[in-house]
Amino acid sequence: MAKGTKKGAGAVDRAAEAVGHALGSVAGTIESLQAQHPHPVEETREALAAGQEKLSAVASKARAQAGALIKKAKALARRTKKAAMRARRTSTPAKTRSRRTARKVVRGARKAVGRKTVRRAKGRLKR
Repeated sequence: MAKGTKKGAGAVDRAAEAVGHALGSVAGTIESLQAQHPHPVEETREALAAGQEKLSAVASKARAQAGALIKKAKALARRTKKAAMRARRTSTPAKTRSRRTARKVVRGARKAVGRKTVRRAKGRLKR
C-alpha cells in the first residue's frame, strides 16, 4: 500500500463533508431567519396586541347585540302580559257565569241520578 492511503480515510472524509454541509445549511437558515425577523419578540408582542384588540372589539359587539335582544324580549314580555291582563278583565265575568251555570246543572243531574239509584236499591231490598 502507498503511504497515506488507508482503508477508512475516504469514508471519514465523506462523513466530515456531510456533517459540514449540514451545519452550513443550518447556519444559513438561522442567518436568513434573523435577517427576516430581526426582533421576533417585538413582532410577537405586536401580533398579540392586534389580536387582543380584534377580540375585544368582537366581544363588545356581541355584548351590545345580546343586550339589545334582552331588551326586546323584556319589552315583548311586558306587552304580552298587559294584553293578557286586558283580555282576562273583559272576558272573566262571562266565563264565570257560564261555569257556575254548568256546575249547577251537573250537580243537579248527579243528585237526581243518585236519588234514582238509591230508590231502586231500596226497592230491591224490600222485595
